[in-house]
Amino acid sequence: MYLEKEEMKFAVLYAVKQYKAPISMRLTYEIFTWDKEIMEYFDLAEVLEELLEDGYIVKKFYRDEEAFSLTQSGEAAYLYFKQRVPKSIRTRIDDAIGRVKYDELVDPDAAICDVVFAAEDQYMAKCTVMEDKVPMLEISINMGRRNHAERVAEYMKKNSKRIYEEVLRLCTEDK
Repeated sequence: MYLEKEEMKFAVLYAVKQYKAPISMRLTYEIFTWDKEIMEYFDLAEVLEELLEDGYIVKKFYRDEEAFSLTQSGEAAYLYFKQRVPKSIRTRIDDAIGRVKYDELVDPDAAICDVVFAAEDQYMAKCTVMEDKVPMLEISINMGRRNHAERVAEYMKKNSKRIYEEVLRLCTEDK
């Protein structure tokens, strides 16, 4: 299917929004290029780069992979332009995402870490440590600036097991 350049961008914004969690680069390419044949590999690479440069999406590490999520500008563009994505493309994207099992389902011991809006100009790093799909520990730390919260969320993701063990040790040690 042939899409205009702007329609390609809108389709990517649509997919990132529909996925609900940061969507991995691998899955983005899978949805658009291989099975669904929505656009060519190099067109998608160019569109992603332009969306990053224009500030509509951001690249972050999520579950130890490079992933994309919408910025506030991306959210606004999604809301304004989502109807410009042809219905047949929206259906293909929805079907592809509907068949994907989210990382939490695949990895029952995942650590789910993200940045959460707390108040005007205030962001929190939030981490939930899972074991057999059951939340074992939830931590939220108000970090003020978004970039600080992103760094703390990445740290908590990388060190979730150690953080969990240390909190558990502190809570159970005899005094």
